Amino acid sequence: MKNNFAEDYAWSKRIHDAYDMAEEAGDQEGMAKARAEYKEQFTPYMTEKGEGYWKLYELYDRAKNVGNEYVDFSDVIWDKDVPAKIDSLREYGVERFTFSSTWSSSVETAWLFLQNGCTLEGMTEINSQHRKIFTEEYERIPAYIFKVN
Repeated sequence: MKNNFAEDYAWSKRIHDAYDMAEEAGDQEGMAKARAEYKEQFTPYMTEKGEGYWKLYELYDRAKNVGNEYVDFSDVIWDKDVPAKIDSLREYGVERFTFSSTWSSSVETAWLFLQNGCTLEGMTEINSQHRKIFTEEYERIPAYIFKVN
């Protein structure tokens, strides 16, 4: 199944940008219109695509918002959830992802990615979700980069 993450992101971003512009202008009607579009059109559209798609889209959205190229798994992933996550990546055509979790079992999780058909391509540096203090720049963190086979 093909993903439409880039198109869905562009739609969501357009709605958010319209809201921000309306808010800056003090335009309550414009803000309400943006909220309504998100609630009445975007959310049902995404819900119809299914929970797996929605979850991957949220990771895509987070990656794009901080300037990263790939979906990044930065939180704890339970061992039992790895096969389903990798299957979901395959189902929606995600070819690469990063893994930046620093939780104590992250090496074991990386091993499970390999056991579920991914290839470790190396390491890279990505933007974290946190900004450097007193700046608008994101902190840079190391991450494994995996190819989904």
